Amino acid sequence: MLVNGASKKFGILLTFSIFFFLLGYYIITFFILSFLAFLIQFFRDPQRKTPNSKGIIVAAADGRILSGKIDRIEVIDSSHPLLDKITEDNEAILVSTFMSPFDVHVNRAPITGKIIHASYYPGKFKIAKGKILKENEKNLMVIEGKYGRVGIIQIASFIARRIIQYVNVGEEVKIGARIGMIRFGSRVDLIIPKDCEILVNIGSKSKAGETIIARFPHTEEERSIGDDRKKI
Repeated sequence: MLVNGASKKFGILLTFSIFFFLLGYYIITFFILSFLAFLIQFFRDPQRKTPNSKGIIVAAADGRILSGKIDRIEVIDSSHPLLDKITEDNEAILVSTFMSPFDVHVNRAPITGKIIHASYYPGKFKIAKGKILKENEKNLMVIEGKYGRVGIIQIASFIARRIIQYVNVGEEVKIGARIGMIRFGSRVDLIIPKDCEILVNIGSKSKAGETIIARFPHTEEERSIGDDRKKI
């Protein structure tokens, strides 16, 4: 399965390759087909099986191929430039995933809820390694769900020069639903409440819409109350 609209463009490239092949330009044909193969693997949009457990936060981005991985998990405070757009708390947890150019670049909703904020920030296009949040182009979406708010920050890199957002403020999204895409190598930061239980480690390979990143604490409270009622 490919990203919407990609098949038509790939068809044009394939037509050009056939044209050059018939004219005997085999080297040009080879380069066009190689480029086409790269684009097809990049613009793939596979189906995902999202867990249905209550109170979970799933990965918004893939970090699985080559250098792609979760490479930052840390507590942030009010010095973070976008924290006040996400939560009223002074602290939160940041889980950052670096996507290599060979990863799936469609981003998915980490929780079920309503898009309550979205904002785009122009910036530079440096390599999406390390702490480049303040300098690079980025896009913020905030989802408010039953158990709390989660911020998704799409960050462009030196190759990724177009951030795409599929959803708008006021829309309801379901956990695992497609919410956007960043073209080529890039990074996605998840900002989650500080009292969440983190279920991944630095170096973990995440799969958007499937890998459980964290769990809201209120889920355990509801489970305990339910168990007590059963005993009564």
